[in-house]
Amino acid sequence: MAHSLKCLIAVLAFTINSTAIAKDKPNIVYLLVDNWGWGDLSIQGSTIQTPNIDSFANQGLRLTNFNVQNQCTPTRSALHTGRLPIRTGNQKVPAPGEPDGLAYWEYTLPELLSDAGYHTSLFGKWHIGANIKKLPNYQGYDYFWGTQEGTNAAGYTATPQWDASVATTPYIYEGLKGQDAKKVRVFDIPAKVTLDREITNRAIANIKKQSKTGKPFYSYIAFTHFHPPFTVHDDFKNASKAGIYADTQMEVDHNIGLVLKAIKDAGISDNTLVILTGDNGAGNFPQGGLAAGEDGGGGSNGPWRGGLSTAYEGGLRTPAMIRYPNKIKAGRVSDEIVGDIDMYTTIASFAGADKLVPTDRPIDGVNQKDFILGKQAESNRDHFIVFVGDELFAVKWRNMKMHFMATESTHSTAITKFTFPQLFDIKNDPKEAYELWGNQGYVHGWVMEPIMKKIVTLKTSMAKYRNIKPGEEFTGYKN
Repeated sequence: MAHSLKCLIAVLAFTINSTAIAKDKPNIVYLLVDNWGWGDLSIQGSTIQTPNIDSFANQGLRLTNFNVQNQCTPTRSALHTGRLPIRTGNQKVPAPGEPDGLAYWEYTLPELLSDAGYHTSLFGKWHIGANIKKLPNYQGYDYFWGTQEGTNAAGYTATPQWDASVATTPYIYEGLKGQDAKKVRVFDIPAKVTLDREITNRAIANIKKQSKTGKPFYSYIAFTHFHPPFTVHDDFKNASKAGIYADTQMEVDHNIGLVLKAIKDAGISDNTLVILTGDNGAGNFPQGGLAAGEDGGGGSNGPWRGGLSTAYEGGLRTPAMIRYPNKIKAGRVSDEIVGDIDMYTTIASFAGADKLVPTDRPIDGVNQKDFILGKQAESNRDHFIVFVGDELFAVKWRNMKMHFMATESTHSTAITKFTFPQLFDIKNDPKEAYELWGNQGYVHGWVMEPIMKKIVTLKTSMAKYRNIKPGEEFTGYKN
C-alpha cells in the first residue's frame, strides 16, 4: 500500500509539464537475442561476419562480462523485475501445463516506464506466463505482438504424435493493455521461418509511429533466434555456405541492422538508448552421452566453459552492448561485472524514474547508469549469484568463481554436488579447468569469506521476504 501511494504521488508529478519532461527522456529500445553465444559475433571471434552488430558495438559500450540467468524464463523475469528469478517464482523454464508467470503484484519495467510517461511495446517472445491473463498486455505493455511461450512450441504440431485434444496449440498473439490478446495465427514451423523478420518489421513500424508522437517510448524486441527448432528466413538459406546456424547468425545481424537503420531514419538516434544482449549462452553439445547433438546446433560461447542451463561462464556470459550517442563514449570496452538484474534499475534511472523503483520488496539489481556513462570506471556490482532452478550452483566474485554444484552441458544426465566447493580464477582460466583448492592446498580458503557474506545476506533477505511460488497470486509482504 505504501509503495502504491508513493507511485501515485510520483505519477502525478510526472504528468506536470509532460511535454518538457518528454524532451529530457530518452527513447529506449531493448533488443534481446535468444540463446546467443558470447562468440557468435565476429567482433568476439566468430568466423561468420556480423558487420551490423560489430559496427553497433563500436558506437558505444561493449560489455564482455554481462551475466544472465541459466535459462530463458529466468532471464526475462530478471529483466522485467530487477529481482532474482527464484524470488518471483520464475527460476526455471516451466513445462507446458505447469504453474507459471509473474504475479500481478510485481511492478514490471513496462509498468514503471508507463508510469513515467512512456509508451511501451513488446514484439516477439514473452515466456514469463503462458496464460492469456498473464501475457505482456496484462503486465504493463501498451501493445504486444508475439509468442507467449518457449520457441520450441513452433515444432509441436510437426511431431507425428501431436494431439490437439490433449495439448494446447501454440499461437502468435496480438494484444492491447488490459484486454485479452487475440490469436493471430498458429505458431508452427512455417510461421517460425519468417517470425523474426516480422518481429523486426513490426518493431520498425512502431518506431516510426512513436517517433512522431513527441512521447518517449520503450520498445522491447525479443527475437526467437537462436532457439530451436532451427529455421532461417529464405533470404539467408545457405547464405553462409556453413550450415543453418551460420545462416541464422547472418539473419540476426541483418535484422538488428534494420532496426538500427529505422532509428536513424526516424531522426531519433541521439535521443535513443539502445541495449542489445542475449538471454543465455548457446547450448553446448554433444551432451554427455544423452544425445549426439541437436540439428542446427553450433553456437560458440567463445573461450568459456559450458553453455545454456549450466552455471559455467559459457552459460552466463552473453554479448552485450549499449549505445547512447554523445552520452556514452564510442568504442569503450569493459570486462566489469554487470548483470541482467541491473537493467531494471538502470533503465529506470535513464528514464528519470528512480523514485518509482519499489522499496517494499528486495530489488537485487543495482543502478549502473554512472558506470555505463563512463562517470566511473568500476561497475557497481562485484559479484553474481547463480541459481539453476531451485539450487544455488555458483557465485562469481571479482575474478574468482566458486561452484557448489555443477552440470556440464545443456542436457546433462547428472548434477554433481561437490564435497568441497570448486574454485577457479576465471580471468586466467576461462575454461574453469584448473581447480585452485585441490591443486594449491586450500591457500585460497580466504575467498570463502567474501562469498559466504554474499550468500548469507541473500539468505537473510529471503527469510524476511519469502520467495514467491511458481504461478502464485502473491499480493505483497506484510509489514
